[in-house]
Amino acid sequence: MCYATAAYGGIVTTPAIPEWYASLNKPPFNPPNWLFAPVWSVLYTLLAFCIWMATEFQQSATSEGTKPPAKKTIQFTFVILLFLNGVWSWAFFGQQNPSLGLIVLIILLALSYFTFWLFYRAQIFAAWLYLPYVLWVSFAAILNASIVVLN
Repeated sequence: MCYATAAYGGIVTTPAIPEWYASLNKPPFNPPNWLFAPVWSVLYTLLAFCIWMATEFQQSATSEGTKPPAKKTIQFTFVILLFLNGVWSWAFFGQQNPSLGLIVLIILLALSYFTFWLFYRAQIFAAWLYLPYVLWVSFAAILNASIVVLN
C-alpha cells in the first residue's frame, strides 16, 4: 500500500512540475525538485517498516502500564494516512490548488501526530522510525503554506 500511494503521487505530480509548479513563487527554503522523489521513497519504505513493526511486534504494555492500541486501530489509521497522502498529491498537483492542498496537509499533519502516538504506544522503535515522516510532513505544511501566501 505504501508503494501504491507513492506511485499514485508520482503519476499525479510529474505532469504538473515542468510548467505549473515551476511557475509558482516559492520560498527560499524550497528544496530542489530532484530531492522530493528520493526523500519520499525513503519515507514510504520507513512507513512500511513502521506499520509492520507496530502491528507485529507490539509491546505488552506501555511505561504507564496501559495496553497498546488494537492492531485494527493502527491499521485503520495508517490506511487513512496513506489515503490523505494521495489526496494531497491530487489536491496540490492534480488540481493545481495549493490552498486545498494546505487544508489536506493540516488534516494529514494532525493524523500524523496521532499515528506517532499510536506507534509509540504499540512499539517504540516503530515510532522512532516514523519520526522522519512526521518531520517531513511538518516541513511540507510550512512549504505549502508559504506557497499559498506567495501566490
